[in-house]
Amino acid sequence: MTGEAFEDYTPAISVMPRISFNFPISDEAQFFAHYDVLTQRPPTGNRLNPISYLYLAETVNAFVNNPNLKSEKTVDFELGFAQTLNLNSSLTLSAFYRELRDMIQVVKTNYSYPVSYLTYGNIDFSTVKGFSALYEMRRSGNVSMSANYTLQFANGTGSSSSSALSLVNTGQPNLRTTIPLSYDQRHAFNLSMD
Repeated sequence: MTGEAFEDYTPAISVMPRISFNFPISDEAQFFAHYDVLTQRPPTGNRLNPISYLYLAETVNAFVNNPNLKSEKTVDFELGFAQTLNLNSSLTLSAFYRELRDMIQVVKTNYSYPVSYLTYGNIDFSTVKGFSALYEMRRSGNVSMSANYTLQFANGTGSSSSSALSLVNTGQPNLRTTIPLSYDQRHAFNLSMD
């Protein structure tokens, strides 16, 4: 193996705009919206270990890290309305949409020399959309309360970086199909009382 088998990492530039608006309608009501683009360095599979290449030909289902992974990207939108109901309580309604791109997943590189091996690639994506309603009551006497309801749909091609490992180990190609993710919660209720 020569040094020409590897290449230097090309630095990546991530632009992450964030914008937020609040539109007061009156002293008791407001519309709000925000748009965020967030990136995150790859949390797993990004360290090069030259030893893993040394024994690649002798290893069955060899696994090699990929130091050339792109950053995972999240694009987030939210639009909402907040209303004061009386001196002690308020209601907030919001709709949200989140798109996750370049998520990390196990892939198989077929027909590579000297053997086919497993590695990580930026092939997963997902979308999360939903609606949230929040009722808050400030302390009145001895009681304060917060009640939240969220309707959420989370679909994507993988819940974690290793969710396709069993599929890849069966010899299937790097298939992508959207399914409900592990954190998909259609109806979530949360009540806090003090």
